Amino acid sequence: MTAAVFGLIQTAVAQETYTPDWKSLKQHQPSPEWFADAKLGVYFHWGVYNVPANGNEWYGRWMYTPTRKGWGEGVYDYHTQTYGRDKHYHDFIPEWKAEKFDAKDWVDQFEQMGAKFIGTIAEHHDGFSLWESEVNPFNSKDMGPGIDVVKEIAREVKARDLKFMTTFHHGFHMYFYPKRENSALRPVSKYLWMDELEEIPQDDQYRVFYGRTTYEEECDIWLGKLDEVIDAWCPDYIWMDFAQGYITEEHRKQFLANYFNKAGELNKEVVVNTKGTFFPTDLAVVNLERATIEDIAPEVWVTDFQLGSSWGYNKDKRTAINPNKAIRILAEVVSKNGVMILAAAPMAEGIIPEEQVVAMNGIGAWLKLYGEAIYDTRPFVEFGQGPTELKRRPEDEWNAYGHIKAGLNNLNAQDVRYTRNGKTVYAIQLGWPGANQEIALKTFAGKAKDMEIKAVTVLGSKEIIEWKKTNEGLLVTSPSQKPAEADAALVYKIETQ
Repeated sequence: MTAAVFGLIQTAVAQETYTPDWKSLKQHQPSPEWFADAKLGVYFHWGVYNVPANGNEWYGRWMYTPTRKGWGEGVYDYHTQTYGRDKHYHDFIPEWKAEKFDAKDWVDQFEQMGAKFIGTIAEHHDGFSLWESEVNPFNSKDMGPGIDVVKEIAREVKARDLKFMTTFHHGFHMYFYPKRENSALRPVSKYLWMDELEEIPQDDQYRVFYGRTTYEEECDIWLGKLDEVIDAWCPDYIWMDFAQGYITEEHRKQFLANYFNKAGELNKEVVVNTKGTFFPTDLAVVNLERATIEDIAPEVWVTDFQLGSSWGYNKDKRTAINPNKAIRILAEVVSKNGVMILAAAPMAEGIIPEEQVVAMNGIGAWLKLYGEAIYDTRPFVEFGQGPTELKRRPEDEWNAYGHIKAGLNNLNAQDVRYTRNGKTVYAIQLGWPGANQEIALKTFAGKAKDMEIKAVTVLGSKEIIEWKKTNEGLLVTSPSQKPAEADAALVYKIETQ
């Protein structure tokens, strides 16, 4: 263990009120009220991989993988033809200038979109840190753009009434770059890419960067990186990607103790998620990638979606999420006690692509008018109704966690999702049904049949609409004039006794 890492660990341990054992750590509540209220957050994938901007943010892995089939296929050939085999991943670092990066502008755009917590990727699988690090010399302050990205975004977010998040993907770093053999003992992984060529540089100066370390070193560095960011900025939310389970249990417990204790010193309520089983759900929020779940969950959960075509910017695929679909998915997620995160994909120079800005503006326009149906709400007695089938894909490895993807992009005006804030219920119709169209809100003939209703209005409309309670449920009629932004979703505000 390096002296720097050891010192960071010792400092944190000396201040403990949590101890690094599960009994103590499980005293931490997974979801504070601020997180359950927030509903929408945003961060971004930005790093060395943005320089080639081809394929995806796993470019550093696939550029060394000639036999790849499926996702990432073609990157090896692209790299060979564009740069030649003598160009290594670390050679892109000095080419990442980020000359147009403006933290204030980025946070302005994210805030206008309606995000209540905002952050940055801290480190992806490639081993390049986006803060000034003593643990890792391969970082964005000492190399490349010369910017402490975490610091710049943290300052902007903390200057506003918003929560700050960082994302860490580095549990997979030890397997990210292809190796000829697993020469150091590490946990068995189906994700280790074995390749006879082993083209990654063998120079000692790149040993840590390319993960040619011992297992013990990798775990110590993993913890040291986290401790640096915690000590400097103590994010309100540390988002964890898959593969943290490859890190030893002792290191994982120490991280949690250090994080929770630092938060305690600052009187902060913090969040960490688990994407799989590397942290117990007693203390961590469950994260599902680009998915929903079957029904209302008893505990708050979180899901994340791409703003662009990929997590990282791809210059050859300039698309963005449809803002209307994003709003409908947000309503679906919130109705089931979930929180949604969107991930932007900026260009290497520091510009958020126009198509992603357009998508964010569309999402923000709807939330500015109708956010009361989303923020600070809780699930109703049922999540909703409608014919659109949301189902699991049999081959999906996340099925054990209720992970559902199929059908999400098909939500439409025949589907309704409910939220609640006190005695006010919001019925969110997932699209504009047309003028003077009646729909029966069936839960008011079922689980909510005994609920007395005082008034029903449509947000964004001054029209007095027709409504009545029947054996079918609460019958409501859409206004004759379409409210602003209602193509995304129409909101009925139902006041109860």
